[in-house]
Amino acid sequence: MAMRRRPMLLGGAALALPMPALAHADWPQRPIRMVIPYPPGGASDIIARLLAPRLTEALGQTLVVENRPGANGFIAAELVARSAPDGYTLLMGNAGPNGMGPALYGSRTPFDALRDFAPVMAVSIVPQIMAVHPAVPVRDMPGFLAHARAQDGRMSYGSAGVGSAGHMAMELLKSLTGIQITHVPYRGSSPSTADLIAGVIPVNFDTVPVLLPHVRAGRVRGIAVSSLQRVPEAPEFAAIAETVPGFETVSWGGVLAPAGTPQPIIARLNAALQAAMARPDVGGALARQGIQPQGGTPEAFGLYVAAEIAKWTDVVRQMGLTPD
Repeated sequence: MAMRRRPMLLGGAALALPMPALAHADWPQRPIRMVIPYPPGGASDIIARLLAPRLTEALGQTLVVENRPGANGFIAAELVARSAPDGYTLLMGNAGPNGMGPALYGSRTPFDALRDFAPVMAVSIVPQIMAVHPAVPVRDMPGFLAHARAQDGRMSYGSAGVGSAGHMAMELLKSLTGIQITHVPYRGSSPSTADLIAGVIPVNFDTVPVLLPHVRAGRVRGIAVSSLQRVPEAPEFAAIAETVPGFETVSWGGVLAPAGTPQPIIARLNAALQAAMARPDVGGALARQGIQPQGGTPEAFGLYVAAEIAKWTDVVRQMGLTPD
């Protein structure tokens, strides 16, 4: 959380500077790494690689994108949570490891999703698409629900992992409609999408930028989107809420640092991110892929993450979900 700096005293101003400002005035002095919780190809990876050259330019040091997939993003999140709070290790936080996963795993989460991180800035909101393999004989949400009921529990679905946005989206749909469908978790978006295209799994939830190119190419068939309204990039797909009232789930992303990272570093990172997201070749490029660019203060992002954890904790409790 950001800390308010006290005004300098008149006279002996150099001696009156707060120690964090003196200690971190020359940050950064070496490359910065941004850890991604999933393999290359997912929304978090797309966003980080668009941001990297702009942050490198703004900060004067190379920002290196490092993919650390596994355990639904917990491996990457724990790595950053345990890193030195010096501004050189950041996390591209995500709804899975930093919101839905902690709600599902509770005390089994290997870090405290609120206390172990310092929020920097929200960067994205990403609706999801439900897509099926072309061999599945459905073209819209009512047809999918009828087909799933006719399968009577024999149908399966894929996701980027236990506690991921796709997993929670389908479990919420099951809760609201009574359909029975078996979860097949993967280690990220890329492998689950590959098996959807191959027909290994018949249906999958994933973000618009991950699945829409495959829908456009005819490799998979889009059914509906997870946001309350249709998305501008794919207006032909109805919102699931048009068939299932009250359904809504989106994936979000944002930059997090280890707790205890000095406020001057957080402030400089936030300013660099704000400037990058305002650029047409970053924010505009994200919007064209179905990613809604965000921004704002570290405090606002921290409040959003806390609200998301509380929301999904309630959903997990109401649905009786367990990670096993």
